[in-house]
Amino acid sequence: MAKFRGKALVPTQFALNNIVPLLCSDINFWSTIPFAVRKYFIPHSPQKNIPVAQISLRVNEVCNLRCRSCGQWGENGHLQAKLTRGEKLNQLDFDVVKRVIFETRRDKPVYYIWGGEPTMWKPLVPLFEELAKYKLYGSIVTNAQAIDQNIEALIATGSLLVLFLSLDGWDSRSQNVMRSAASGQQSDNFEKTMAVIQKVHEIKKRKNLKYPFIMPITVISNENFAHLADIHRLVLDTTQLHPFYYGWFITPERAALHEKVFEERFGHKPRNHQGYLKSCFNDVDPVETARQIAEIKRISRGRAKSTPQFLPDIESQADIRRYYADHTWHCGYPSCESIYFIAEVSPDGRITPCRDYQDYTCGNINTESFYDIWHGEKFKKFRVEMQKGLMPVCTRCCGLQGF
Repeated sequence: MAKFRGKALVPTQFALNNIVPLLCSDINFWSTIPFAVRKYFIPHSPQKNIPVAQISLRVNEVCNLRCRSCGQWGENGHLQAKLTRGEKLNQLDFDVVKRVIFETRRDKPVYYIWGGEPTMWKPLVPLFEELAKYKLYGSIVTNAQAIDQNIEALIATGSLLVLFLSLDGWDSRSQNVMRSAASGQQSDNFEKTMAVIQKVHEIKKRKNLKYPFIMPITVISNENFAHLADIHRLVLDTTQLHPFYYGWFITPERAALHEKVFEERFGHKPRNHQGYLKSCFNDVDPVETARQIAEIKRISRGRAKSTPQFLPDIESQADIRRYYADHTWHCGYPSCESIYFIAEVSPDGRITPCRDYQDYTCGNINTESFYDIWHGEKFKKFRVEMQKGLMPVCTRCCGLQGF
């Protein structure tokens, strides 16, 4: 994956194999072109009212797995801390979501559905049926543990554009250890994930569908860095894009500095960033990781189906070592672009400008109009402040490196 003026680009092979054919066959997909033009060619103005390109709905806070790399339910997850404080777990009100979809329909935003675990949110299929009414697209980020019963109905809506599936293991034992069941019982997540990938692949083939694109997400960690090529081999012929993330995490030093900088800029101390203090990335070997990446590229070269993608787009031993050791390095992404395109909606209705570090609130859709928030002074203030430079935790944020 390359960059254009500090912005992530879609891999060329994936675009040629999937995006171009979709543009040629589906006129509705052309609605995504204005977003690309604004992203890559039009300068950003923090004070200007702009269309919204993506609405990320974190529909709930519950999850049926406990994954080591998770900032919500992992070793220092902020939802673990929330339960400890005696606070309730939230979920979005579907009637409110329907109002937002109707209100923003003319901007043609793409919807990004996640959680918690979104398949545990009951109105998931009705949400995609609602998107279909207005010819809108959405994606789902899921651990696949509970999606099998709804996947055919979701595909039938015609609005499910991308299915992201968590795949960190190279076999049952490894995946099920890294992504264990919340109940404490033995997990079968690897089996379920692979079965869903195969099922969606077969549905697309049987019905001659170009989408949903199947995209397994692999988070590089202590447990799997020596098996990345093995993981990629599992999905070479059944998926379209395979993103590998180096992992979003912070150090205690960066966390303390972030609290200072955030309070100076916005007047209060953040706390959700503490969920990204993780030990599951401390022992990743840069030499072996670079070797695995070279092998992934070798076995993918010339193949017509699954394209590997590395986020951030670093591949050398030196750069990988620096990623884990030097948190002042922004990996070639000096500014946050997503704040000009994406609204992040939390389960309690709060709209924030940041997916991972949701400590700055611009408004609440339960009581306010979406555009009063999106075009409001709080959102604009955040954009102005971010023009002064990234905050300490931003250098290890998937929203920075993958947008």
